[in-house]
Amino acid sequence: MTKIADVKARLNQRFKDFNQGLNFETLPDQLTDLYQSIAYAQRRTKVVPLTEGSIDDFQAVLKRVGHAVNKNDPDLALSDAELMLLLHNIGLLDENLRDRGIFFTISGLMNRGALKAEQIWPALQFLTQDEVLFAHIMEPENDAVFSRSMAVLLSSVFLVADRAYGDVLTAEQYWFVISQLALYALLERDVRGFVPDYGWAHAFTHIGNVLTEVAESRLTRAQKLFFLTCTMVGYQQASLPFSFGEDQRMATATLALATKEKFYADYLIRIFQVWPKRAPVNPQGNGYDFWTKWYNRNHYFVNLMVLPDIPEALVDFIKKMPNY
Repeated sequence: MTKIADVKARLNQRFKDFNQGLNFETLPDQLTDLYQSIAYAQRRTKVVPLTEGSIDDFQAVLKRVGHAVNKNDPDLALSDAELMLLLHNIGLLDENLRDRGIFFTISGLMNRGALKAEQIWPALQFLTQDEVLFAHIMEPENDAVFSRSMAVLLSSVFLVADRAYGDVLTAEQYWFVISQLALYALLERDVRGFVPDYGWAHAFTHIGNVLTEVAESRLTRAQKLFFLTCTMVGYQQASLPFSFGEDQRMATATLALATKEKFYADYLIRIFQVWPKRAPVNPQGNGYDFWTKWYNRNHYFVNLMVLPDIPEALVDFIKKMPNY
């Protein structure tokens, strides 16, 4: 069994237990244990960016769609083949083609209702398959992060499209996507924001986008709480400082769920209770790791506290949290 398959099996078992109410109180600790137990490779293998087809054909699609958008063409559409051509090139290292090209094109089509309902599941299947979402994720910092994080970002777009188009996905399909993204939140260690010459990685901003959509979804309470816990553990345990708005995005995303029902806010407090207990406790002995996690936590809470409609229970708990 591969490392990823092993972590996936363990995570699936945690959810089965959670869904039966067996580890309701202990899930944050269990997922933190799982996060900290994952062994990563010490060396990189060669990263071949996720690209396919002719760059001329790829750019022709971007140009055609961009022109149609600017002209407000009522017949604006993207064929299945064109959509897959864009998705198969999310590993391009050129920011203009990847971020401003692929993402702007697909999100623009979704906003205009120009995607087809039958395109949503094939797109999500491609984006959340292991070979795309977890490419080189077990290796030291590498360029595959751009395709991984773009897969997460585009997944959030297609999940929004699913809701906008009247719940196209089956319950099983929707949960497959979310369970894959939950695993991603625990596996991803490359949490860089903007990378000079390459553009945005921004993994946890994109995870925050998914969490916001999960809050609006038809998932069960258990599924929503499980995904929330996975994303928060990934954020809490990150070993790099978040300095490109990730703390703000995660704050707004978690509040989107916490304001739905008191039940969610109460469980978020449970996650908060575990946070300082599983963080480095000695600023002298732990140095960089201590201060990274301390500032990531404090910046998250500062952003959470200034949001309107924050439940009073969250405010009271945050105010009582120790400085260290």
